[in-house]
Amino acid sequence: MNRLPLGEKVSQPKGRDPSVLYPIPRKNYAVTMYGYDLWRSYELSWLNERGKPRAGILECVYPVQSECIVESKSLKLYLGGLSYEKFASAGELEETIKRDLEPILVPKWIEVRIIGQDGFARMTCLPYPVGICLDTLDTGIDTYRKDPALLSCGEGSSEESLFSDLLKTNCPITGQPDWASVAIRYRGKTINHEGLLRYVCSYRDHEGFAEEVCEQIFSDLVQRCSPEILTVRCFYMRRGGIDINPIRSTEPVGPDEIDRARLIRQ
Repeated sequence: MNRLPLGEKVSQPKGRDPSVLYPIPRKNYAVTMYGYDLWRSYELSWLNERGKPRAGILECVYPVQSECIVESKSLKLYLGGLSYEKFASAGELEETIKRDLEPILVPKWIEVRIIGQDGFARMTCLPYPVGICLDTLDTGIDTYRKDPALLSCGEGSSEESLFSDLLKTNCPITGQPDWASVAIRYRGKTINHEGLLRYVCSYRDHEGFAEEVCEQIFSDLVQRCSPEILTVRCFYMRRGGIDINPIRSTEPVGPDEIDRARLIRQ
């Protein structure tokens, strides 16, 4: 069993070493959810066949139906080791990363894509998620421990896209802060906006991995508001050169339906 590298002094591998990858089993929830996790690593480098360094951005996507997620520091160590390895092409590197992640994640599918330097200019950023910004509401906040009871619905029905840039949680191992935007799209009973904003802010002292936070928000909204359709997406800012983007939905999504939107803060 691989050892969790967080909280320990760990030497950077100087070469490909899949043994440093550490799996974290997914949690089970009482509600059915679909979706995927999109990871981007901006600190990717390798050597070409002549030993010249290359640079790129790694995108890795795998579904919520995978058995595990990969711990971010272990992924950073693994990718750092690849900076000493020679590859004939970016495609060969993509296949190597995919092959090493599959036994850790045990996914139904996985997509690994490297954006080379010639593709950097085509990468775009959105200033914020699509929808109504909750952060402009003039409301007091006094709860910083996750509290689903803050969620409520009105009598009418709505189909809305809402977002907040105020999501902040903490790493469950190091306690370091993680910052994110959260986007919510739903159809069903009208969700009280002020209560939803207070609920998002109540995560400020919450400890959880990015994927688990997205799943908890999704689960609480399903259980408290019973929407007909619901999608929750979290855009976590990069830490250690990696940003994490989980999306959870009542609707099945597959590898051909990946939304690669990236926010300016990422």
